[in-house]
Amino acid sequence: MEKKNYAWPVTTMCKYDYLALCKFVEENDVILREKQIVIFGSGIRGTSFSVQLKRLGYDGFIFTDNNQSKVGGFINEFPIVSYDEIKKQRGQVVIIISVEGGFAIAEQLKNDGFAENKDFFYIESHLYENYVHIFCDSTPCKTLIMGDCGLTDLSLSDTDFENVGEKLQRIIKDGTTKVLAIHAMGMRAYYNIAKAHIRHIHKPDNIILMTNLETFTGKQNLLPRSQHAPLIRQLAEALDFKDEGLNRYAQVTKERFQNYKMDYFTSSDEAMGGMSGDKNNKIVIKLNYMYRMDPENECVVYLKKFIQMCAERNIRLMLFIPPANYQYAVSLWGDRFTDSYEQNTAFLKRVAEDGKVPLLDLSYLLPSVLFADVSTIDETVNQEGREKVAAAINAKYKELAFDD
Repeated sequence: MEKKNYAWPVTTMCKYDYLALCKFVEENDVILREKQIVIFGSGIRGTSFSVQLKRLGYDGFIFTDNNQSKVGGFINEFPIVSYDEIKKQRGQVVIIISVEGGFAIAEQLKNDGFAENKDFFYIESHLYENYVHIFCDSTPCKTLIMGDCGLTDLSLSDTDFENVGEKLQRIIKDGTTKVLAIHAMGMRAYYNIAKAHIRHIHKPDNIILMTNLETFTGKQNLLPRSQHAPLIRQLAEALDFKDEGLNRYAQVTKERFQNYKMDYFTSSDEAMGGMSGDKNNKIVIKLNYMYRMDPENECVVYLKKFIQMCAERNIRLMLFIPPANYQYAVSLWGDRFTDSYEQNTAFLKRVAEDGKVPLLDLSYLLPSVLFADVSTIDETVNQEGREKVAAAINAKYKELAFDD
């Protein structure tokens, strides 16, 4: 029977994950070279860890996973072995927990005699803690920038590790620009977080808001990975639960996370049934870009609320649509992609026009070679692409006299 590759087609990595992994490697190089490296968790974060570790000069890892159906398969060239086999090698292996929220795995390892920070390490990016820290910084900011991983992530092939958010902070009035960005966040979250920030932290003069087409799909706002329930609760706690809107939204995200039963696939996982990368990406492109924009969609409703909120508070708002890897999408779908995509961008432009706010459409700014991978469906771009994105946003910012 042919062994199965469970590797996710990762081409990007969260900046905080990258920094956490680099710090871990720097502090533990000796043990990593003396012992067999085991990555616990054969999902997207584990795959990205293996790619980055290999780039940093380590090799010959093995994976383990509590999902027995993956045992016997591999992540690219690295085998997935049973946890029972790993237990037999205690003292000879160093285990890296790659799973987000991997506290249960840490307890599992402790119960089986593995010593924390000796036999195993849990690499935390502190993503939520950093977001809350930035949110709570009361230093007056002229411009608040909000968006998803297009602002935070890096290409795995990069040598320049400044993400788009950091580039914008550097070129848009350095020291007066705040970036609140995290993967897979929806428009209702942006609205509640921005409103709480305005009321309790500081009212910025300007807001730049990413309007990622994936955000407006019919179910994106319901998916477990989009809820960030612990983060929303931490933000509410940081304000001592003084913001009723944020408190209510914290409860909504908790219920949605607990009640939603399935997610749609975006990987080469077992759910794909051995489907090729292009076939997988073709489906994901259809789901994320070629749907029919619904005026009653929650994210559309909250985009309009966001526009109204800024107008009522005399905050200048600029929307932007991030680049899409349109060349790759057209190679898979032809004119069907272009027609559907442009219908959706035209809808967002009408919403912006109705709200009397500018919208910068960067959809066709970049060719495929400036994305994290020429055949990626991820909107993260490489270092040259990030320079162009940041420059285009800054140029529009200056054109609108937001920097006066």
